[in-house]
Amino acid sequence: MGDQLKIILFLAASIWIVACMPPDEDRSDEDILLAKVYNKPLYLSELEGMIPRSATPTDSSLIVNAYVERWVRENLMLYEAERNVSKDLNIDKLVRDYRASLILHNYEKKIAESSLDSTITENQLLDYYEKYKSHFQLETSIMRCKFMKWDADTPNLDKIEKWWKSDEKSDLKKLSKSCEESALIYQLEDSIWINKDELVEEFPKDVISSMKEGKEFEQTKDGFKYYVKVMEVQSKNSEPPMSYIRNHAIKFILHNRKLELVERTREELYQKAERKGHVKYFN
Repeated sequence: MGDQLKIILFLAASIWIVACMPPDEDRSDEDILLAKVYNKPLYLSELEGMIPRSATPTDSSLIVNAYVERWVRENLMLYEAERNVSKDLNIDKLVRDYRASLILHNYEKKIAESSLDSTITENQLLDYYEKYKSHFQLETSIMRCKFMKWDADTPNLDKIEKWWKSDEKSDLKKLSKSCEESALIYQLEDSIWINKDELVEEFPKDVISSMKEGKEFEQTKDGFKYYVKVMEVQSKNSEPPMSYIRNHAIKFILHNRKLELVERTREELYQKAERKGHVKYFN
């Protein structure tokens, strides 16, 4: 973000904050002046609602002091920003434009929440995959696999090993619970694709190099016990499987639908306003 844009956004936020402050004539005579930066004051009343009712006097003091310190620094920055902003910069217009963009963004979000069709069929995902799969060439090999890493002296590791080898749902449930409680790292879903590079910090090189398609093995090394099942491997520079880019495809399709919905709404509003004479062009 450029320095000038930072100044613009900072000024816009500051103007909004100042606009929300009560005017001086509305302040009580008992209001306490906390700080002043050049001619700009900060009163205790401006901190109303910031301190939880349950806060102790010490906590309240810390909250107030922290806010005052932050306020002083921000307003010193604002003072310098106002002095250094380009003279030909129309701040009022920039603030109006910024406000308009926020309102439009919020309205487009509401349109999407109320009218966007989020249903995506498998055929639509396959169409996307066939059209764009060549754009997702793999930069490293990936694996569809299951694995676990345990301390080698974990109690009842023989039971865990039995559940690991079992296809019974009850055993898989027990295994999943044990992994959640004690495993150092694990992945038990057979549909998940893993980038080999993601395992470098947790698995020894010889364990990773042994991860070949269709291979299942156990290995004890340096006080750890590793369990690995590799169902499928896709090599570097190949096209990824559909399941690997599925989430990206869903986001892409929904994003395009949102753009089309917003554009359709914009055109409908234009046509309606033009029919009613609310739009006029002047040469």
